[in-house]
Amino acid sequence: MGDFLQKIFGNQKVEDQPFPEIPSHTHDGENSSLLAPSSIDSLQIKAGAVGTIALADDSVDSDKIIDSAVLSQHLEALAVTEQKLADAAVATAKIRNGAVNASKLIQSEAVVTLSAQIDTAIIIGAHIGTGVIQNAHLGNAIITSAKIIDGAIINAKIGDAQITSAKIGLAEVQNANIENLAVSAAKIQDLAVTNAKIANLAIDNAKIANVCADKITAGTINLTSTGYLATPYGGIRIGYLRQVNGVSAYGLQAGPGHGLMLDDGGNGYARIWVDTSGNRPLCIDTTANDRIFFKAYSGNDIMRLYGNNAVGGGFVDILTSLRIGNSQPDDPVEGQMYWERDPDGMGSGGRLMIYNGYSWHGVAWYDDI
Repeated sequence: MGDFLQKIFGNQKVEDQPFPEIPSHTHDGENSSLLAPSSIDSLQIKAGAVGTIALADDSVDSDKIIDSAVLSQHLEALAVTEQKLADAAVATAKIRNGAVNASKLIQSEAVVTLSAQIDTAIIIGAHIGTGVIQNAHLGNAIITSAKIIDGAIINAKIGDAQITSAKIGLAEVQNANIENLAVSAAKIQDLAVTNAKIANLAIDNAKIANVCADKITAGTINLTSTGYLATPYGGIRIGYLRQVNGVSAYGLQAGPGHGLMLDDGGNGYARIWVDTSGNRPLCIDTTANDRIFFKAYSGNDIMRLYGNNAVGGGFVDILTSLRIGNSQPDDPVEGQMYWERDPDGMGSGGRLMIYNGYSWHGVAWYDDI
């Protein structure tokens, strides 16, 4: 060593000498010399010098990563799995609008259209926007009556002609539901309105336009024992009854014992009928005064008949000429009369014959009258 230095400092020419051998250094961790502990700090490491290949597997733990150092661009797509998310870590504010679409939903576990797969009271009204649920979103027969609140279906929600007869329960349409004059003749089935369906006094004059022949089916008007048919401002026109000796007969018809009643209330009455006895004689019945008057248009009496209990007058009071038949009755009764035109052996003329209950007697000769 001393000789070597001597040659340099003596300003002498020195022969070329080879450099001492230096061990190879590759920085591969195998041929490199070991560094002293804590000899390299952050200042000795150039920015970007430490690459991914320089880091050993699992060498970077959570303590080596500062808070908020891992940004979204550092995460590989789909790198954050369900196990990496804490319970309740994904809040509503963390989900972008429109980010959860149909492809992100698992049909067997996520929200689907079947109400059985949604927990009770999970979806409330505040979660559903106005007009969001449309007809296309509802399955057939999904909305039951239990899902519709009372009074929710109003008239504006029902389309024209949407309520069919099958949707209306039996006897559900009551009188209060029908507008006055709403039921027209076309809505009433033939023969549907029976007597039991008409209340007493329910059909007044305002409800009847005209009662004419084509509105009445041939039949009988049945009245109760205290009922009557009144025409206070008009008469009754009588039609055909039957054939009598080949001639059409018209008038009023009543069975034996019944007939025409003319009643003046408390002042009196008159009745005409066919009696049920014998050969059905015609009878005229009056009040207890026992009087029957035949009057002319002028109001004058033509003939007055009085009964046994008459208030006044005679048995018969004839105020006009009376003509008696000229044929002798076959079965006379006491007091019966006829005019004998030519009595045998009595000469010319005639006489009035009266039956005294046993035989006929002449009252007067023709020449004496």
